[in-house]
Amino acid sequence: MTGTTAEQLAPPPVTRVTPRAPAPPHLPLRGREEELARARQALEFGAEGGCALVTVEGPPGSGRTRFLDECAALARRLGYVTGPRSGHSGPAGHPRLVVLDDPHLPPEGPGGTLPARRHAPCDDRALVRLVARRRGAGPGVADPLAFCPTGHTERIRLDALRAPAALQVAADLLGVPPSAPLAGVLRSAGGHPKLLVELVEGMREEQLLRVGAQEAQLVEDRIPRRLRMLLQSMLLDFPDEYRQLLRVAAVLGRESTVDDLLPILQVPPSALLLLLDRMISTGMLAVGSTRVRFPNELLWRLLVDSVPVPLRQALRRQAADCRQLPRPAVRPGAAGPPDLNGQENRIVQLVAEGLTNKQMARRLGISPHTVNYHLKKLFQKTGVNSRIALLRETGWNDPSEESPEPGSRVRPRPGAFEGGGQL
Repeated sequence: MTGTTAEQLAPPPVTRVTPRAPAPPHLPLRGREEELARARQALEFGAEGGCALVTVEGPPGSGRTRFLDECAALARRLGYVTGPRSGHSGPAGHPRLVVLDDPHLPPEGPGGTLPARRHAPCDDRALVRLVARRRGAGPGVADPLAFCPTGHTERIRLDALRAPAALQVAADLLGVPPSAPLAGVLRSAGGHPKLLVELVEGMREEQLLRVGAQEAQLVEDRIPRRLRMLLQSMLLDFPDEYRQLLRVAAVLGRESTVDDLLPILQVPPSALLLLLDRMISTGMLAVGSTRVRFPNELLWRLLVDSVPVPLRQALRRQAADCRQLPRPAVRPGAAGPPDLNGQENRIVQLVAEGLTNKQMARRLGISPHTVNYHLKKLFQKTGVNSRIALLRETGWNDPSEESPEPGSRVRPRPGAFEGGGQL
């Protein structure tokens, strides 16, 4: 019997191989048919020997990079040679596509880099430059380079997806259409591509939905942890004052007024104007004639959820305290609270309860259009342009400290209805 050494008895070394995560499927680009058609026009113009510029703008998470990839694939099918900079050379007679995604632009450097070529004339033919930038990001290093004084120009904005396209994206991810209750939850993403994808993936990870043979069903309506982490990363892209504005405004409600925000943020109106401009450009806030609102319901819920409950209550108490600050003394001979009829008094009371126009219409048995008409007349009669100011001018107290939650009831001050109709 042949002897066996210990080395021969030892098992062979085990090589540990970390399994790779499966690559995400290449899903079709939904809801961008019109934008792709415009990009195709520019590519066809370049394929015929012209010089074209296509700029793609959109807020973070709108799918700019995904759109660029789709355009580049389309360009290759049209015979283009693609490259990261205009100095890229390809086979003679082939049109060229230069793709610049501004988050990935190269740093400033010597002669061969883009910034050094930014003042180069646009004398190339059969060339299309495709440049993606964040909306409201200001001028980027690619702007002078991408400027094309002649030829075809397209400026494409990637806005929120419409509801049918958003639900189709969810169906692509899940493999089956969402049920009606699940579709209602998915609509809260407001057609924001990144939020929508993360919402679907997060619900699937935490088993908040069940995928069946025919449709995906909702199991539990709860914000997944994955979305909270996404919000944190999104907020880190903003300076402190922008994060403060977003979170304070969210705690005060999906809609708030400038009069509510100014005393809490302790900034002058001119500074708030700049903050709002930046947030509007990102699509996170919208400003109407009298109110600041969050267009995206899911984003608003995430922002509220990111503020600890004690701080939410403290912020709402602070807002109530600011509303109760004494107003300037009334000049002798100045008019007091305006006379209101019974219907007008009733509407003011419902405004004080925090009801929306639709809720007021149901309570009064009239249409929301009629409620809006009465509110406009009340604004004209009292000389105000917001609901908070309307309550002040008609003699109503603001919400008390003991009722910090939105929609708390308020009481009329003594004499508020003197001279007005009865309820």
